[in-house]
Amino acid sequence: MRLLVGFITLVLLFGLPFAQQPRTGKKPILIRDDPNEKKPEEQVIQVNPRTAAEHVAVGDFYFKRDNYKAAEERYREAIKFNPRSVDAYEKLVKTLEKQKAFDKAAEVCEQFLVSNPSAKEIPRFQARADELKTKAQ
Repeated sequence: MRLLVGFITLVLLFGLPFAQQPRTGKKPILIRDDPNEKKPEEQVIQVNPRTAAEHVAVGDFYFKRDNYKAAEERYREAIKFNPRSVDAYEKLVKTLEKQKAFDKAAEVCEQFLVSNPSAKEIPRFQARADELKTKAQ
């Protein structure tokens, strides 16, 4: 009995000041966009090859782990930051092929052709788009 009274006394003396207080402070930062949050109008993104390369590297990480949806998002972000990135377009097409989305992959090839009319890779992307269109049918 004496031990129980001593324990309760210790809890009352030392436990109350350390009770969990309600959280006050800043809201945690979300890593991904909240789908319920209203987004402002599309902002103009400046070309930034370094950021694009970072997105491609993260997309490669996801691709190696067979997380094709996440890889697709990262490659699309890389294209936003550097529309002339041949590497990002190729990897996005490859990712869409893995997802069996041949129509979308063909659209990405055509998007490359429109955004990079003077690139030396045009014949390769044109042939790839034709090949993907036949696979889609």
